[in-house]
Amino acid sequence: MTAGRLVFPALRWSDATGFAHEEAAIARALAAGAGGFILFGGPRDAVRALTQDLVARAGRPLLLAADLERGAGQQFEGCTELPPPAALAALGDRAVIRAAGALTAGEARDVGVNWVFAPVADLDVLPANPIVQTRAFGADPAAVAAAVCDWVAGCEGAGALACAKHYPGHGRTAVDSHDTLPVVDAPAALLEASDLVPFRAAIAAGVASVMTAHVAFPALDPSGLPATRSPRIVGGLRAAGFDGLVVTDALIMGGAFAGSSEREGTVAALAAGVDVLLYPTDPPAVVAAIEQAVAEGRLPAARVAEALARYERALARATAPR
Repeated sequence: MTAGRLVFPALRWSDATGFAHEEAAIARALAAGAGGFILFGGPRDAVRALTQDLVARAGRPLLLAADLERGAGQQFEGCTELPPPAALAALGDRAVIRAAGALTAGEARDVGVNWVFAPVADLDVLPANPIVQTRAFGADPAAVAAAVCDWVAGCEGAGALACAKHYPGHGRTAVDSHDTLPVVDAPAALLEASDLVPFRAAIAAGVASVMTAHVAFPALDPSGLPATRSPRIVGGLRAAGFDGLVVTDALIMGGAFAGSSEREGTVAALAAGVDVLLYPTDPPAVVAAIEQAVAEGRLPAARVAEALARYERALARATAPR
């Protein structure tokens, strides 16, 4: 088994070239043993053709993922685009949220996507937050936890893996982690009583994966490392009973590697307990860095084996006959 299974490149649709411009990237990623891909954009039929081609070329099942917080139509033309989570929650009908998760998963599976990067489990508690807002189900921890569980149940009941994000919570950030590393100075007691509540609920609901935030929480880890690279923060997720896939947020984001290179940072994320690396800028180089770190003893082979085992369990779950 190759460490490449832990690396997931992104493929983006272009109105000018379709997915044809991604050919070289696909070939490199498959040669490196990529465990799957993240898809952005494209008409329904073109996405279906792409996912079928990817699996055929790989000669093995793949995890094929997309950000579908507002339904499959958020990314794929011809699928249903839903209102944002805040609007769904405002209806006060939990059955609607469960149905939204099921509809999203059903349409995702129809085009070959079996892993949905949703629901957002963050709290909308800071008006100045530039990244969460209506992507969250609300501000009340208990209400958001219930909505997250309903969405997970709908999605996973319809055959796609769900992903609660962005652990341990992106709701208190005043800057965008796409650009820089946010620092949340909230005390640990407050985070435990609020931001972490929806994630614990998602774990109890059996969510298949949890995505880390490129955010530092000094109260949880005084080193100032972002959650993605923090053994203490990822360790807290495991201590809460989660044994599914822990995945990074997109590694092209500015907050991912503050003070580190991509090669060093991805190794550090794996060492911290993350299992899958999403959207690095140079997937083959990241795979080489992982293998070199194992060979040099800087990354325990057992840690990589653990991540690969979780990947295989998630893959089996995502590709099981429906």
